[in-house]
Amino acid sequence: MKKLILIMMMVVAMSTGQAFAKDVGTQVESGMKQFFESNNIPLGINIEVIKKLKEPKGLYFIKMVLTDNKSGRTQEQLVFTDGKYIMPDVLTVDTNTSLKDVLSFESAKKVDIDVSGLTLIDGKKGAKHTIIEVSDFQCPYCKRAYAYLHNEIKQRNLDVAVYMMHLPLEFHNHAKLYAAIFEAGKQVGSDFGGQLYATNKKVDEMADADVIEMFAKQTSNPAKFKALVKSPSIAGKIAAEAKKANSMGITGTPHMFFDGKPVGGFKQSMYKLALDSFK
Repeated sequence: MKKLILIMMMVVAMSTGQAFAKDVGTQVESGMKQFFESNNIPLGINIEVIKKLKEPKGLYFIKMVLTDNKSGRTQEQLVFTDGKYIMPDVLTVDTNTSLKDVLSFESAKKVDIDVSGLTLIDGKKGAKHTIIEVSDFQCPYCKRAYAYLHNEIKQRNLDVAVYMMHLPLEFHNHAKLYAAIFEAGKQVGSDFGGQLYATNKKVDEMADADVIEMFAKQTSNPAKFKALVKSPSIAGKIAAEAKKANSMGITGTPHMFFDGKPVGGFKQSMYKLALDSFK
């Protein structure tokens, strides 16, 4: 599928050829269908015009939905077109800002996520704005995302509640343990969020029992904390959140939701854009 998409982007200039008709989507879709059919490529395509750009002039932001006619699998691509060419992205010269990122965030549909069962990692419940972090404490990009957002929220003095939705990745040896330590800490009145995001290689390579002991010493009730870390209730909570994330199509971290609007991956420019949208 990816190879076919690359081929499609290379040849779209030949297949659309003429200037735009009134309906941009129909024009591009027709040209691509013609190309696929003449080259025996088993793909179907549907074009949705999302926005006509004021700048750069003549460009349209479109969504292409490609369907493999054999398997039925689909894949979406957000791109730019002037009717003759397709461009994967447009970057500003002065700030290297991705116009695709900006328009993708603006046009993204809000996702309604129930936060009642999630645990706060920053801010207070009932805040004006909400950020949900689908995250893994041991993920290096999650660490960077947390550090950036935590600092920006503090610097801007934003009224934001930040919730953690756990998605511990299997290839991170302490991911599930760190998630359990965070949840157990919260239940005994200790907030280890920032500390867990700041763990180094030495801590990541420690035995589970030693890591638990290190954090237990920082609590007012070490025995209760240790029992909670190993409890089925906390393990079940973490597993349920990971399952929820997977059901939403999220398989990697970090994945953020700013008042319901999704931003996948560590994209500092997108985080800034999302925070700028908080009024």
